[in-house]
Amino acid sequence: MKRLFLIRGLFHLSGCVIPVIYLLADKGAALLVTGSAVVVAAFVETLRIKGCISLAFVAPLFKEKEMKGPTGSLFYLISCLVTILLFDKRVASASIFVLAISDPLSAIIGSKWGRRSLYGKSAEGTGAFFFSSLLVLACFSFRWPGLILAAGAATAAELLSSKFVDDNLTIPIVTAFALTVIAR
Repeated sequence: MKRLFLIRGLFHLSGCVIPVIYLLADKGAALLVTGSAVVVAAFVETLRIKGCISLAFVAPLFKEKEMKGPTGSLFYLISCLVTILLFDKRVASASIFVLAISDPLSAIIGSKWGRRSLYGKSAEGTGAFFFSSLLVLACFSFRWPGLILAAGAATAAELLSSKFVDDNLTIPIVTAFALTVIAR
């Protein structure tokens, strides 16, 4: 089980490709790549959910709720598209990196060293999310008081989202909103 968490976390890190593309290209190119990925993923997910295709090679990585519904990858791509569309390049890129780096890191730390429960997750994983978010956002030169509040908002989105909506959808959007409002 822990090995699947690690593999899932490493797959999650592949999400760094989108913000790297955005940093190297313009908004139009990032929207084209991300929009195309959303269309392809939505098509594959629809076929998978309807039972028209089997993705047996990745099925062991699915969470229980993803077996008969959309995977976090689709929500990740949708949130990237929305974040790139609504926010400036630096804010969007930083916010997507927070999701791609901090979310899998918190899952790995939480599954390996988590001892204290916090809203159905581990306090250790939540701490790892917060501190890694700080590091990611600091790489983009946001000012410290706002950076701390934005990392806190991102952490709250990760901690509370699973009860209401997939955190792959909320983390980058909440982070980008917080950066836009308080960290400039």
